[in-house]
Amino acid sequence: MNNQRVSVFRRKNRWGLTALCVFACMFLSPVLGAAAVMPQVMTMVPVALLALLGYVGPASVVICVSMLMALCTTLFGFWGAVAAGIMLIPVVIVSGVVVDRERPFWQGVAAGCLAMFVSMGAVMVLLTVLSGSDVVTAISNMVRQAFEASGALGDSLLAVLAQLGIIEPQNGTVAGMDALARSQMVESLILMMDSALRLEIPMQMATGAVSAGLLGQAVLRKGLLSRGEKKDYRPLKTWNVPTGWGRVLGLTLLALFVLAQIVPFAMSSMYYVFGGVFEQLFAIQGIAAVCYWLEKKNKSVMIQGLVFILGYFMFRPTAIILGIMDQTFDFTRRRAEMAENRINPFDPRAV
Repeated sequence: MNNQRVSVFRRKNRWGLTALCVFACMFLSPVLGAAAVMPQVMTMVPVALLALLGYVGPASVVICVSMLMALCTTLFGFWGAVAAGIMLIPVVIVSGVVVDRERPFWQGVAAGCLAMFVSMGAVMVLLTVLSGSDVVTAISNMVRQAFEASGALGDSLLAVLAQLGIIEPQNGTVAGMDALARSQMVESLILMMDSALRLEIPMQMATGAVSAGLLGQAVLRKGLLSRGEKKDYRPLKTWNVPTGWGRVLGLTLLALFVLAQIVPFAMSSMYYVFGGVFEQLFAIQGIAAVCYWLEKKNKSVMIQGLVFILGYFMFRPTAIILGIMDQTFDFTRRRAEMAENRINPFDPRAV
């Protein structure tokens, strides 16, 4: 293997996989459009782009980002494309540069988290300046204008949201609805978004930053490893909250819960945000404990990947419980084994 270092942005592209990714991006465009009003999905898009950068190549990322920005232009106009670019491009560049400079895994995670958080903050500021109102009102107005101008594409998005159970069609079906029924569906969607986003936006900024930093670095470095590159990579089975920090996080969450009951107007949002991060960290730890156990049973990486997808997206409460049990009781004995080897994967000094 050639020892000369090649930037992740200049590596050879796998054009067959690139064509497949472009086709998938076109086929899933209604779902990607729906992601614009679903923050939980939108914050995972940078992770998918970093996976493409690692496994497929830089050209696939450029093409997919261009398609996403074109979709946002269709839905939200020029400034929608600008907001999408601010949301997606910096975190990909920062994550790639960190890997290029041979920084340790956990330093890359920190850089990715910071880049994503700053990008989302910049988008919030942009929306506020453009609308002259608060961010939630700006997003609601953008969505209303997008559906007014989108025509058939807007109908497709409404059909996807109805199939997902997010909104209820006025006459039981989206097909053949008149302008009044369509307008009522859009307004019901906006009303739901307005109440949810006032809590969701701060929480999604925190959890989205963690996802982009942690999962983004993992899929990027794993992809480069699969292509023969030597990169510092910490397997999922070793991820855990450092000893002692579980009690700190738990007591902090309890204190914020009590304060949210006493002064809900001032503390509810902070409790919601911290609770989201708490759930995310311990869900990942629970999944890591299960993957450790599966590896001990000689189960394939594919099964471990399936466990991650199910635990992270579908059965998160179960993953959270397993993570707390692992932190408290170490039921898989993986923490004891890592302690014997003096490994603490969340300690930036343990590189």
